[in-house]
Amino acid sequence: MEKALLVKSIFFFIALWGLTTVFLWFRPRIEFFWKIVATLIFGFYVWFFWKEIAGGYAAFTAAWYPMTVDFLKELVALAFVNLFFFWPLALVIVFYKADEMGAERLLKLMCLITLVLWVVFVAYVYYDKGIDKFLYQNLREMIPDAR
Repeated sequence: MEKALLVKSIFFFIALWGLTTVFLWFRPRIEFFWKIVATLIFGFYVWFFWKEIAGGYAAFTAAWYPMTVDFLKELVALAFVNLFFFWPLALVIVFYKADEMGAERLLKLMCLITLVLWVVFVAYVYYDKGIDKFLYQNLREMIPDAR
């Protein structure tokens, strides 16, 4: 399971989730009870995946640059795969949305995101060696302190 897409990048996902949980506490007009519930759910996930989070943090502190590039590549791949889930959900929302402008905007946004992800995916399939060389070598040389 340690090679699974989400498990390799769980440190980044948990860090992002933790940051957004902190933002939730500063959001007015949300009941205190729901803030507590959301924080407890986050805490449960931290407790449940503690071993993976600690391993991810150790890997991040050892070599932050390749781990960050790997996370961004996995995030794009995850978004591409999740289109199978997002498209039917978006079409149901478009169908039931009372606001015609909002429904059309959502449909346009989904089409645009899908086309961008297709272009990125096709470019990476055909030019993976060049893109990886740029990300892991050339770009690394431009960033100071990238290990």
